[in-house]
Amino acid sequence: MGEYILLLSEKGSLLLKKGKVYNTEYGKIDLREIKEGDIVEAKRAKFIAVKPTITDLLKKCRRGAQIVMPKDASQIIAITGVRYGWRCLDAGSGSGFLAIFLGSVVGKKGRVYTYEKREDFYKIAKRNIEICGLDKVVIIKNEDVAKFRERNLDLITFDLKDAHKLIEKAKRRLKPGGWLVVYSPHIEEQIRAREEMERNGMLIYATIETMQRKWKSMYGYTHPEPSGITHTGFMTFGRKVL
Repeated sequence: MGEYILLLSEKGSLLLKKGKVYNTEYGKIDLREIKEGDIVEAKRAKFIAVKPTITDLLKKCRRGAQIVMPKDASQIIAITGVRYGWRCLDAGSGSGFLAIFLGSVVGKKGRVYTYEKREDFYKIAKRNIEICGLDKVVIIKNEDVAKFRERNLDLITFDLKDAHKLIEKAKRRLKPGGWLVVYSPHIEEQIRAREEMERNGMLIYATIETMQRKWKSMYGYTHPEPSGITHTGFMTFGRKVL
């Protein structure tokens, strides 16, 4: 799969594959011999070529199932302290966005095992993982996560129906101090998850939701944008003690 390069200018940005010539809204752009730091001139704009981030690459990814949004993925990373070298398990994969975020943090020395039992979602997520260049870090399996075999995990994330039924097994497969995160749009599932975590002697950190809204400023007047994504899901964070 071709490598992407991000072109940035004050007029906008373009995420394109290296090695091709493109006809764009800014004019013809030649990327046959491009490298990071190069200045690329088109008829109507001048760009700087930079390496795309994961959030840039995700714009090229296809969405099948509902994704875990960046605002929620960032909370998982911030609260649990995910770092380079961690071993993580994620289910269900959906479109693979959360697994990709985690894979970008744990890096080459880490692993993210992500499970998706629906074949159509599995194919979409697998392709997205490849687009982001993380197929050596994020290992996707077209299987039911209830049968997962991985052990000694630093983090487990569940985004699937009846996740509370897997909490006992998840606790056994976590390292001491390892994190379990249950994501769901419904508070009822969070209540069940908390009860099951408590029954299994886990430390409950919090149940949260994260809301964001963009603001805009035009003609000297500033206010929140009238629409946007507010509630996406609740997350319950638990930690293995013993």
